[in-house]
Parts: sequence; C-alpha cells; structure tokens
Amino acid sequence: MRRCLIVCTTLALPLLAADAAKPDFSGDWKMNAEKSSFGQLPRPLAYERHIEHKDPVIRMVARQSTQMGDQTVVTTMRTDGVESVNGTRTGDMKTVGRWDGRELELTTTKPIDGGDAVTVERWSLSADGKTLVSTTHVKTPRGIFDVKMVMEKAP
Repeated sequence: MRRCLIVCTTLALPLLAADAAKPDFSGDWKMNAEKSSFGQLPRPLAYERHIEHKDPVIRMVARQSTQMGDQTVVTTMRTDGVESVNGTRTGDMKTVGRWDGRELELTTTKPIDGGDAVTVERWSLSADGKTLVSTTHVKTPRGIFDVKMVMEKAP
C-alpha cells in the first residue's frame, strides 16, 4: 500500500507542476503599435484588453479605436477545449481554447459577409509577465493573412 502511494504521488507531481506553469493572462493590456503588425488590416489607433483569467474561464473586454470609431467587444472563452459562444452583430462567434504548453490557442469561427472567418490565435506571456503577444492566423472568404499584436501590461 505504501509503495502504491509513493508511486501515485511521484506520477502526479509532474502533472501538478505542469498546471502551475500555465500563465495567468489577467490584467489590463495596451497595444504597443510599433511592435505590432496587422497584415492587410489597418492598424487601430488604440487597442486595450482587460482580461480576467480564472482557468479554465477567461473573460475579456477588448476596446479598439479606429478611424471609423470606437468599438468594445466582451467575450467569455474557455481553455479546456469546451466551445464558447458569444453573440456579435453578424451572428454567433464560436471559440475553442486549448493549452499548448505555456501558450493558449484559441480557434474562433465567426460569420462575416460572404461566409465565415476562422482565426487561430495564440497567446504567449513573457517570463516577467509584462508582455502579452497575440499571433493570429486569419482565413476569410476574401483571403488569408496574419496579425501580430504585442501588448504591455498597464501598471
């Protein structure tokens, strides 16, 4: 019995350590425009994210200012492979999030004019927890492109 307990504990420790290694994306984040690239999209004048991360749930409020005005989008996502559905002006946006080591991969399907947009977004957090990098591969009926947004944690 004692050997069984020792073996089970030994096997469980790496799993617990792996869970502890997952980053917490909580905080207020502001885009660093000079370090970001938007491919075919026009660069926003300003972009901010407020993230509340209590794994496996992430609630995010994204605020963006562009030449066409301001927009705020509130979404709730999961990191455990369970689909999340958030309503938009054009229909339901469906997101599935999964951990890939220390990076979070979010695959989203959203209806747009002419079909669906499918994005695969990867979040990574710097070792000091002050920089959040979001790289997104976007596939739409009008084309395929990539976006990289570098955000810095607000003090």
